[in-house]
Amino acid sequence: MPPESAAWTEQLPLLLAREEPWLMERVLAHAKAQGYTAYTSTLVEAWRVSVAGLSAAVAAALAGDPCRLADYPAETPNLDDPVTAFAVREAALHRQRGISLAMFWGLLKYYRQAYLELLDARAEVLGDGLAQARSFVAACFERMEYAFVLRWEELSDKGLHDALARENRALANEKNKYLTVFETVPHALFLLDAAGALENANAPALALLGRESACGALYYGGFAPQGEDACAGLSGRPLVELLPWLAPALDAPTGQEARSLPVEIVVELANVDRHYSVVAETLRDVSGKFAGKVVLCRDVTERRATENALARSEELYRSLVEAMHQGVAVLSPEGRVDFANQTLCDLLGRSMDAVISQPLFAFLRPEDHGRFMESLAARAQGQADPYELRLRRPDGRSVVIMASPSPLVGPDSDYQGSLEVFTDVTRLRQLELQLATTKRLEAIGQLAGGVAHEINTPLQYLAGNLDFAQNSLTHLLTLLDKYETALAQAEGGPGLETAKAAIDAFRRDNDLEMLLAELPQALAESRHGAERVAAFVRSIKRFAQTESVGRRAIDVNEAIRATVEVAKSAQEYPIAMRTDLADDLPPLPCVPGDFNQLLLCLLINAAQAIEHQAAPNGRIDIVSRRQGQAIAITVADTGKGIPADLQDKIFDPFFTTRDVGKGGGQGLAIALSIVQKHKGDIRFASEPGQGTTFQVTFPLE
Repeated sequence: MPPESAAWTEQLPLLLAREEPWLMERVLAHAKAQGYTAYTSTLVEAWRVSVAGLSAAVAAALAGDPCRLADYPAETPNLDDPVTAFAVREAALHRQRGISLAMFWGLLKYYRQAYLELLDARAEVLGDGLAQARSFVAACFERMEYAFVLRWEELSDKGLHDALARENRALANEKNKYLTVFETVPHALFLLDAAGALENANAPALALLGRESACGALYYGGFAPQGEDACAGLSGRPLVELLPWLAPALDAPTGQEARSLPVEIVVELANVDRHYSVVAETLRDVSGKFAGKVVLCRDVTERRATENALARSEELYRSLVEAMHQGVAVLSPEGRVDFANQTLCDLLGRSMDAVISQPLFAFLRPEDHGRFMESLAARAQGQADPYELRLRRPDGRSVVIMASPSPLVGPDSDYQGSLEVFTDVTRLRQLELQLATTKRLEAIGQLAGGVAHEINTPLQYLAGNLDFAQNSLTHLLTLLDKYETALAQAEGGPGLETAKAAIDAFRRDNDLEMLLAELPQALAESRHGAERVAAFVRSIKRFAQTESVGRRAIDVNEAIRATVEVAKSAQEYPIAMRTDLADDLPPLPCVPGDFNQLLLCLLINAAQAIEHQAAPNGRIDIVSRRQGQAIAITVADTGKGIPADLQDKIFDPFFTTRDVGKGGGQGLAIALSIVQKHKGDIRFASEPGQGTTFQVTFPLE
């Protein structure tokens, strides 16, 4: 029956391969309807392999010599025919498995029916070649029936015995694999039949039943000598009778759509509460028939204890975090707030919902955004330097915080964000400002005597010269009056000589020549004194600038000159102060009052270090220089120096070497805080008996 060369010969192999799931579903449907699945494999994969092999044989026959399908020789068919080869192989396999000829033949009939149904269902694919395709497929199945019947009869008794022996060995190997897998499971594992009776149990399961036995004890128990079966009385008994506490898991639904979910059961064993996670998985054959259950009991007692301890630890941690007086936040690498405690929300004046998942810079003053982003970028590089920010509250108030960051690193050393602890230093900064103001007032108090001297001396010049000018002016006015009288008398005649004599006598008596000579000088001295007072007042004013002025660019040399003038007035003994100021200094961004206070502190300390009696020719040198992107100011004295054992303490608050009542020990501590506030640096070098040099560096950016 040679088929004509048409499109169906190309489409048929493609159709069979494409519709493999359809064929498998239809074959299974026929097999289930006729009860064949009760005697065949319970695995769907076995059916798929069978369908795939059959379709491949049909396609190969079509590609080879289809005409041979019409040959039915009296002897064994040639196995080169792919359809015959498939039929002979399947016949041998099923015969070895104990399948009867009638059962195998009948099942093959349903395979044929399924394949022909597929051709009819996809008739449009084959077109006019449908009839030829049906004839060809039917011929393939007739050829297969002929071949497997002959092969079935060829198997002799000995061959059948050998085949059964091989099958038994294969089954024994499969059984051993099953037992190995079953016993290898580290948790209690029970195998139940459809009635819930115990069929097998591994060693942990037997231990749970109170039977300490070796692996495979229940499976092989029936073969043990009488009296040696350690598992006697277990096989065939309902598991719910042996372990009643498993009932909640065993009573789970067994419907077709039921899904097995773990059931946690707490049971007291040996006076100890044990936690078990139990899963009862339903077993079904390929037809969907309920065949029993596999019950897995995992002892999760230690796990639950660990989880409870972890939960308690987390609760304790959360309580500690919430009880902290500092704000705590976990920030993402982008700066988003992933966690915040209530203290931080209170600092921000916002609810928790308004804080979580928001970028932190949304709550900062605009001028602090850049500083925060720089710190965030540094955190990704592993840096954890504290930094200061100002939070912006809805009520308009600003809160100054000191942030102490810690980078968070994952198990793969990848940066995952940072833990930030925020301390409210608003009050501290206010106190520092008050202390700085107090210290500035203290410095002005120290300057009071010098200020009085600086102002009083020019004022004495001014007052004396003004008295002299006032008295001289009276005499001058009298003289002018006499000149007017003389001029009037001159017009009248004889009284002129008398008036001239009176004028000469007045000039001699009041020494008008000296008065006229000294009056301009007295006025010049008065003006100079007034200018000295005005200049000194301006210096005091520049020095006394407060924090309220804020940060701005200043002329460093002008600030140094003004502070030097103020410092000179505070000297108990005259000490030479020499300045060496660079001309190329750019404006320095800083708080002017802070800069002046820092320099005055260094100058006063230098002056106090120079004892007049021990160093009558003491000198203080003040130098300003540019160093790259910074300005350096050096204050060097020729005083007694700092003892080596005290050099590590000079910046400590309240540390002083002066007598009680002559110094509070806050000067250098405040100087250090001013330098740190401006992100600068302060260093010193001192040698006892030789003097001390301080160098302060301020960044220009």
